[in-house]
Amino acid sequence: MNGFVIIDKPCGITSSACVYKLREIITDKKIGHCGTLDPLASGLLPISIGEATKFSSYISDLSKEYKVEVLFGVKTTTGDIDGEIIKRNQINFSKEELKQALNSLIGEQHQLPPMYSALKAMGKPLYSWVRNGIYLQRKARKVFIDSIQLECFSESSGILVVSCSKGTYIRSLVESLGDLLGTGATVKALRRTKIGNLSSHDLLNFDLVTTETLNQFLIPSEEMLQHLTKVDLNAEDIKKIRNGLSVDYNEPLE
Repeated sequence: MNGFVIIDKPCGITSSACVYKLREIITDKKIGHCGTLDPLASGLLPISIGEATKFSSYISDLSKEYKVEVLFGVKTTTGDIDGEIIKRNQINFSKEELKQALNSLIGEQHQLPPMYSALKAMGKPLYSWVRNGIYLQRKARKVFIDSIQLECFSESSGILVVSCSKGTYIRSLVESLGDLLGTGATVKALRRTKIGNLSSHDLLNFDLVTTETLNQFLIPSEEMLQHLTKVDLNAEDIKKIRNGLSVDYNEPLE
């Protein structure tokens, strides 16, 4: 079995737990996931199997779309409702002010990865350090927010649809929104709805994972990589690549 399966990750488990379950079913293949989802989050989680693990980075690098429910007036230690509440504020902004704040977040920005994240530092995830009371210095990284749509808004919460680049932390984005509004904000629910051209119709329910369903939902690597530019090589370069060598390829000018 070689290819990709798009799992509908449920809330309450880690992305790694999804991989562990598949390893119990497929014991003779390498398996990995493309793009970590927080335990709180659900939705699209591409799983690479066998030879497809060599191409995982090409899927992880694709743009993402999320639907996020935001709770206003609350700030937590983790940026979501699983954390400890450290501050509450009165909600005193209008819908128009909320839209203006959302518009200001669109485009390029620098995000500081949250300590409660799976990003590794010195060989361990950041969350493992903070659980031992150790807070590390982190470098801000550049991300791009393509669009933010306000789907609905009530007095204390709202639902946003966010299209963004890889590496974007939605929790950090929501906290930035709360800072702009002066009330604080935290993630109440989060679901990844798209990765590149992949959407919800490609999903395999995690509770229905078996050898049979994995074969049924298996997507060949070449189908998953159609977003990449096709390159035609001569016989000599093909031989080099098959032997593990690199090829200096420059697309000819028209």
